[in-house]
Amino acid sequence: MKIGILAFGSLIDDPGEEIANVISGDSITVETPFPVEYGRFSLSRGGAPTLVPHACGGSVTARILPLTFDCSKQFAMDILWRREIRSSNSSRKYRPGTGVNAVLVKAWSDLHDFDEVFYTDFNKEGKCFDLTAGKLASAAIESVGRADPGKDGISYLLNNIRNGIITPLTPEYETSVLSMTGAASLEEALEISKNG
Repeated sequence: MKIGILAFGSLIDDPGEEIANVISGDSITVETPFPVEYGRFSLSRGGAPTLVPHACGGSVTARILPLTFDCSKQFAMDILWRREIRSSNSSRKYRPGTGVNAVLVKAWSDLHDFDEVFYTDFNKEGKCFDLTAGKLASAAIESVGRADPGKDGISYLLNNIRNGIITPLTPEYETSVLSMTGAASLEEALEISKNG
């Protein structure tokens, strides 16, 4: 069985050690088979907006990370879940949760030539549906002083744009960050927010 992990955010550049150790070959560029938007505010990113499957979004550029043939479905789910909850404890196994912050691992069949690809999602209660570019921009700017270096919302937005991930709200979101910070680029906006 050919399985992979579908990356449409920070997972592209930072899969984590467990996933990196079982990637087999180059990633494959695809479009997400479901809509994606900046629909969740992540505590681990200082309250910054992050990408999630979201009814208000659109299909975006993503990468399939192909896994070695000896990886089972359960192992793929476990390592993806542990990466998302930032756990290095390999004895922790994925179980679906019902809470607001529960990371869900779901599978999509027959994407590209893979039997299944796994991706992360959240329960509806863990997502925001009152989305505006201004709300996203404010949260991203405020996250710079709260998040670990490189984990803030502006860095996250910048990296997603560099990877070709453009949601329906992305252009206005970027413009709002620039307008609120008085910057000419997201790089400058990040520096201003660090010093502000």
